[in-house]
Amino acid sequence: MVNPTVIKQRLNQLSTSLRKVEKYKVLSLEEFLEDDVVQDVVEYNLFIIVNMMVDIATHIVVDNNLGNPETLGGAFDILCKEKYIDKAEAKIYRNMVGLRNILSHEYIKINKNITR
Repeated sequence: MVNPTVIKQRLNQLSTSLRKVEKYKVLSLEEFLEDDVVQDVVEYNLFIIVNMMVDIATHIVVDNNLGNPETLGGAFDILCKEKYIDKAEAKIYRNMVGLRNILSHEYIKINKNITR
């Protein structure tokens, strides 16, 4: 059974990180690219947002005995298969995991245009 406290904690963190990112959506691409501190804030919080989404999805899958995700994006595939989310949503979430992986492992050569 899904623990509401776990989901609530993850959603609170996700919401906090979203608010931090939203502060900078008014910047033009040029302004964003000129400010490395803003880039760091946005990239870090995008990383947190996706991690919280993965944590929530994995929690739902595991606690409902729907399967055992083998990758970070695997929980979204299972949720899609079980009709919790549709194929388009699952694709978006897997792409977000891809961005998270770039932020996590390729941070030296991140194309800053993709995080804006």
